[in-house]
Amino acid sequence: MSSDASPVTAADLVHARLAAQLQALDRELVAVRAGHPEGVHQARIACRRLRSALATFRPLVDRDVTDPIREELRWLGLSLSDSRDRYVVGQRLLHQLADEPLALTAGPVASRLRSTYLTPAEVPEALDSERFVVLRDWLGVLVDDPPWTGKADRPAAKVARRRVRAEVARVRARYDALGLAADHDVAMHDLRKAAKRLRYAAETWEPVGGDDAHELVLAAKLLTSHLGDRQDTIVSRAHLAVLARQAHAAGEPTFTYGRLHAREQLRAEAMDAELPDLWDRFTDVVRGLD
Repeated sequence: MSSDASPVTAADLVHARLAAQLQALDRELVAVRAGHPEGVHQARIACRRLRSALATFRPLVDRDVTDPIREELRWLGLSLSDSRDRYVVGQRLLHQLADEPLALTAGPVASRLRSTYLTPAEVPEALDSERFVVLRDWLGVLVDDPPWTGKADRPAAKVARRRVRAEVARVRARYDALGLAADHDVAMHDLRKAAKRLRYAAETWEPVGGDDAHELVLAAKLLTSHLGDRQDTIVSRAHLAVLARQAHAAGEPTFTYGRLHAREQLRAEAMDAELPDLWDRFTDVVRGLD
């Protein structure tokens, strides 16, 4: 790079992130329409990364413009969640059932799981709605002509580091609140959402953040993966309770659904016991940002 090259601004950094994630969203929605379940997952990730960029770097943009877009991205992500969750739960439960001793598998559990979860994927109705068309138009305008504030011209590295530190503080606050939470599962889910937002913020920072940013991406990814696996146990248990009721109504044994539910409960408890060590490793990484 020549000595007179212009420094990377915060606007440059965030714009690159928004453009890349809009491109990813468009690509994955093509996969969704083609019936690929993984496309739904990746499309939801692109929605979250777009929302995260607009949230983390909100001082750089006109929020009167971007806050409604964030809300509509949330709507789109939720609209895609049902088909994705069903696919993930189905795969998870079939895998766990395969590990069950045959003598303890009572009733047509496998066939019920397959008929419930392994039906052909349908294109979510939201993608054929006028609301989605409007949102896609908004996103195009957002990338083509971002509504920057005066703060967007500041150096990218300094601005991004400061915004990432704010996300670290959010994660710490959510972790500290675990012991006082009225509903532990809800508090853990809130921690997961904060950690995910930190991870996406660190990814945006990474092109200008050097080793600090790279290490933070890895640490946040490890934390979100752990918390995500735990959340999967909660979702699976809710589905198992419904499956057991349906089996009972059909005159089928429910014993195996109870065993699978208990396994998921034990898995969640084991992950809770592992979290303090994982948190210590995470704090070792973020301490350098203070």
